[in-house]
Amino acid sequence: MNDSNPLHWSFDYNYGAQNPQFAQELIRTLRRYDSEAGTGGTQKVPAVTHVYDILPNYWRGYSRGGVKEELSIGIAIIERSKNDDNLWNYSVQYENTTSGENLEIKFCCSDENYRPLTGNWSVDAQNSGDDTYSRLSCEGYLALDSEIRLRINGTEITAGTVDASVKLTCNWALFDVIPVLTQTIQESGDGIDIAVLEDLEQLRPKSRLGFLESIQTPISLDGYYVYGVGFLPSYWWLDAHGNIAVASNFFETLVLREKMGDRA
Repeated sequence: MNDSNPLHWSFDYNYGAQNPQFAQELIRTLRRYDSEAGTGGTQKVPAVTHVYDILPNYWRGYSRGGVKEELSIGIAIIERSKNDDNLWNYSVQYENTTSGENLEIKFCCSDENYRPLTGNWSVDAQNSGDDTYSRLSCEGYLALDSEIRLRINGTEITAGTVDASVKLTCNWALFDVIPVLTQTIQESGDGIDIAVLEDLEQLRPKSRLGFLESIQTPISLDGYYVYGVGFLPSYWWLDAHGNIAVASNFFETLVLREKMGDRA
């Protein structure tokens, strides 16, 4: 970080040639949310929703019509609610306005710190193309023998097998896993083991979740990392209100824009 570009290296994708600049857009979004969160109390409601702006890490190659004043290339909405059986029902909507990609993901997790997957899940992916590959429908479940089974456009396949003792979660549930495991992660020293089903399709059985560092600029944030075999590193930054404010992977960075509701 430096005075002219106060971003941590894990989400520093600011380039002088692009307009608007990455740093300015991220800081403006982050500080606006932080200010609103500090003045308005959250209300405990059946559903908790986080809305994220999607910023491109590498601007070159993204095309759009006309000139926009915002760098954001889309939006990610993560909604979850706990039912009477103490299960969390998740609904994720992801829309990339430059690529035309639109994802709708639904899954269920047990009410535990690692948010292990349970029951069936579904992924519906669409893009703006006009051919047979413009839509993909995937359903999955964890079989009794800990085998991950996927049905993709009607064809069933095996996506891998997890050890019976391992609690399998997915990357979209990490928005809740990291906040509740902060003390465990930091006390571990070198991180904790975690199994992740990336986008509910690709198994990453040997992954690690660890503490990175704390920063005060542009706001107070605690950083965590996730990496594993075949799993590109990602960096997750927790704010003072217990929310993942920044989540950055190789291609894009999600910045918290709005939160509705609070966990019961």
